[in-house]
Amino acid sequence: MTFDPKTYHDTHWTLSNHISSLNVLDGTIWQHGESGLELIDENNELPVKLVTVGRVSAYRLKCGPAGNHIANGMSPLEKAKYQFHISRPAHHDLAEDYQAGISTLEALQSQVATTKHRGSMIVEDVTGKMIRFIKNVFTLRENAIPDSPHGQAVEGAPQMDQETANWPIPDEFALPFDSIKYIYKPTPLPVFYEGDLIDPIHTNTALNGSISEIEFTVRHWKIEDHDTFQASVEKITILRLGAVHHKTNYKRPHVNNDKDQPEKKKIHRDADASSSKA
Repeated sequence: MTFDPKTYHDTHWTLSNHISSLNVLDGTIWQHGESGLELIDENNELPVKLVTVGRVSAYRLKCGPAGNHIANGMSPLEKAKYQFHISRPAHHDLAEDYQAGISTLEALQSQVATTKHRGSMIVEDVTGKMIRFIKNVFTLRENAIPDSPHGQAVEGAPQMDQETANWPIPDEFALPFDSIKYIYKPTPLPVFYEGDLIDPIHTNTALNGSISEIEFTVRHWKIEDHDTFQASVEKITILRLGAVHHKTNYKRPHVNNDKDQPEKKKIHRDADASSSKA
């Protein structure tokens, strides 16, 4: 189905969780979480899931299987994060919604910020204000997996999951990945296009230049004399691919072979690349 920006605007901008809505902050409060503050619904005390739409920028687009991890960097692989920015869409109605959403996020920041330094979530450059989103690539396993065939052969021992066993980690990070995969597990960034989950190896390509809807939560930390905010991704829905993309009919099932799971779709690009330069 062809994406129509005007129709999307008409049917979404007043939704209660869309950050362009005038009433989006009604019934929300900041509350202490496990670390820092998080925006929650005052009725059920769960994190508020906000929604926005923007054009995914190539700027520091790091949504491949290793996220923003770099070789010989200071941070270990298990701390890697998916990272991307969205900017104002060209279409008039979506652009107005985007600007209204920026104002909403700035109002949220003002509720708890105590300094003039409000970093990480809203990033400004010559093109205007962008929103930065992140999500952890790896999560700590509830039960560590024995790192030997003998240990895994013990009755009742945790087994390696297929997602991790088939994770398309770049060759340059294969050794550190092998050392952490028994304790940490990778999770695909939840990017969907036409109802299908995008294969992790093609996530960067599919997102680049797309018009996407992002569902996210917001958190805040005070670090010395800086206020830091974070927009954490819950779900991404690609509404329209970028101009340089074209799709194929090739799909492959989810690695868990669970029929209830969405299929992963491979998206190809004229000059395919799995990552973008910072």
